Amino acid sequence: MNLALDHIVHFIKEHPNVAVEKWKMRGFHAVMGGSHEKWGTYNSLLYVGEAYIEYLTIENTEIAAKSANPLISQLVRDLTNGEGFGQICFRTNNMVDLKEQIENKGYQTYPIFNGSRKRQDGSIIRWKMLFIKDSSSLPYPFFIEWEQEDSARMKDLKDLGYLDESLTKHSIHFIQVAVNDCESAARDWANIFDCTLPDIHMDEHSSVKKAVLKGETFEIHFCQPHGEDSPIHNILCKRGERPFEIHFDPVLDTKSFTLFGSQYS
Repeated sequence: MNLALDHIVHFIKEHPNVAVEKWKMRGFHAVMGGSHEKWGTYNSLLYVGEAYIEYLTIENTEIAAKSANPLISQLVRDLTNGEGFGQICFRTNNMVDLKEQIENKGYQTYPIFNGSRKRQDGSIIRWKMLFIKDSSSLPYPFFIEWEQEDSARMKDLKDLGYLDESLTKHSIHFIQVAVNDCESAARDWANIFDCTLPDIHMDEHSSVKKAVLKGETFEIHFCQPHGEDSPIHNILCKRGERPFEIHFDPVLDTKSFTLFGSQYS
C-alpha cells in the first residue's frame, strides 16, 4: 500500500486567517486556502515539506450541518467540545485500488467523495477522498487523491506563493494520539497500513504507555494515560480519542507551544 502523509486537519472556531496571523507572529508563512462551498467550510494552510496543516472551520453553519462528508460531520461535532486536531490524511495515487484493499481487510468504507476548493485567486483545485466507517471513538485516517500529480501540484503551490521556503526541508516527524488502549489502536491502524507490529513501551519521562507505529513516511505514537492525573487523561475526557501533538524535524521552536487547543513542537 503506497501511502504518504498528506496533511493533518486542525479544527478551529475562528476565521482561518487568524491561523495565518498566528503563524506570521512566529515567523512562518501560512496562507488562506479557500472555500469548500458545497460543504459550508473554509480553511487556511501551513505547508511543512510535502505535507501541511489544514486549519478548517465552518463558513456556512446551515450547509455544514447538512453535509454527508464524514470530515465535516466530525468538525461540527468536535467543535462543541473545543478546538484541536481532528483527523490525519494520507495521500494515494490510486483511490479505487486503495478502497478495494481496505475493504478486503474487513473494513467498511463510504463511497468516494469528490472534493474541490475555490482558491483566493478564483482558481479551483480538485481531489477525491475516501473514509473508513468508524467503529470506535478514534476516527480512522482518511485518504486523498489529488487531481494533479505531486510534482505539478507542488510547483503550482510554489508559483502561487503558498510555500514557506524555510519549511521546505522540514517534515512532520511524528504525531501523538491520545487513546484509551494504545496497543489495540496501534494494531488496528497497523493492519490498515500493512505496517509491522507497533513498538509498545512505557515512556519514562511522561509515565505514558506508548505504541509507536512506523510507516515509510510517517510515525504515529498512540499514547495511553497512566493514572487520572495524566494530561492525556484530561484530553480524553474533553475531546475523546484524538491526535493532540505534532513534532517537527527540525523543531520549529526550542519549546513546544499551543495553538487552537493542540500542541506543536
